[in-house]
Amino acid sequence: MLSINSQELSSPDDTYVVLNTIDKVEIREYRPLFFASYHGNNTANPPNSSFRVLAEYIFGGNEEKETIAMTSPVVIKLFENRKMLFRMPGKYNEQNIPQPNNADVKFISTKSIQKAVIKYGGHTNEMKEEKQIKILKNILDKYNIQHNNQFELFVYDPPYKIFNRRNEISVNIVIEKND
Repeated sequence: MLSINSQELSSPDDTYVVLNTIDKVEIREYRPLFFASYHGNNTANPPNSSFRVLAEYIFGGNEEKETIAMTSPVVIKLFENRKMLFRMPGKYNEQNIPQPNNADVKFISTKSIQKAVIKYGGHTNEMKEEKQIKILKNILDKYNIQHNNQFELFVYDPPYKIFNRRNEISVNIVIEKND
């Protein structure tokens, strides 16, 4: 089991702190977060259909016709057939979130969790994702870090951005904190 005893560094948006860096992997602790999620039935192009439904919701497709700020990254649960999640801005919770016009948009609250994360650039695809998962698994195995084998893809940039794209693969881990 990994023991953490290093200086914590905050993320730019305060959703996580970096507890440690091991080889190319950041060990992060995420604060509780709130997401809108959608997993489409369109098997031809589920990521694009999921994105459209969630974008429609945040651009006013809700009972209040309220525009909700777009946050990054977009989370894609690779272990749940690429289910997509948009993180809701911090002012929202289960009590005050505008209700979606599309009943298939669901809300998910998470608890504080530790994740191992590896970064990579360019446009992502399944081959790149599998390669990064393999690298991440090898590093975690090397340091005997336990994980749940449920990998997520974090996409930070819109599809039209060409250069300096940021993607990450993450997995939940179990760590022991030393105070």
